[in-house]
Amino acid sequence: MVRKVWSILQVATIGAVVHGFCFSGSCLATAQTTGSCAANTAQIMILGTYHMDNPGLDEYNLKADDVLTERRQKEIDQVLDKLERYQPTKFALEGQYNEDYWTKRYHDYLAGNYKLGRNEVEQIGFKLAKRTDINPVDYQMWMDGRVPTEIADPVVKPKPSPPSNEPPEPTPDWIKREEELFKTSTVLEYLRYLNSDAARGPDHASYFDLLLPADGNAPYRRTDLLTNWYKRNLRIFTNINRMTKFPSDRILLVIGSGHLTILSDFAKSSNYFCLVDVEDYLK
Repeated sequence: MVRKVWSILQVATIGAVVHGFCFSGSCLATAQTTGSCAANTAQIMILGTYHMDNPGLDEYNLKADDVLTERRQKEIDQVLDKLERYQPTKFALEGQYNEDYWTKRYHDYLAGNYKLGRNEVEQIGFKLAKRTDINPVDYQMWMDGRVPTEIADPVVKPKPSPPSNEPPEPTPDWIKREEELFKTSTVLEYLRYLNSDAARGPDHASYFDLLLPADGNAPYRRTDLLTNWYKRNLRIFTNINRMTKFPSDRILLVIGSGHLTILSDFAKSSNYFCLVDVEDYLK
């Protein structure tokens, strides 16, 4: 979800805020189910996921248990059985566009030379792709406008800071609720939740908190942060367009749930995509 997709670098730069953006524009009257998509549109279905490998890069991180346990592996198989019914022709995944980090691992996996890790790219994307290829479409960018090539590790690492006497920041109640929900849910049930209006609605509404009046001498600082999030997702959508063969492809995008609403709005606002509702396939 949006509140969980902050990089620790973003937090250090601008503090604790949410991120995201809604593309406001006219949405075509294209029906949102596969059977009623116009013949001149490619189909796209977007699955919003949680970060299964616990990378710890967000402002608040859901403490997901080990996805490699027998229980969770069986639950992921349930998800794959549901998604296979969509019969995608191509897979778009949250990996850096035009790099071979994920594609090399995918081809090694197909050749039997790579054991899958915990990342959702592998646990869902690799497993589901099978006889087709994967297409990384992400554009890595922080909300302050920097990209990874502009953020290098220092040659000399600084000494650790002395222990702080300040008490640790308490875990927000919404994180506690979600962690409890996750513990009592199967992977399929939790993905149903993440992709539901009940989860997407509050997240999407919270994006616009950045546009409320705030103290400080830079009246558009928070607006500019939001602009960069908007810019990143537009570039992701551009990369999706580049990999798509119109109008014959059926794209399945697997990406962090924080991107779900904005990319869905982009697809609906285009005249060349028909957005297929993932909830219909997770039932």
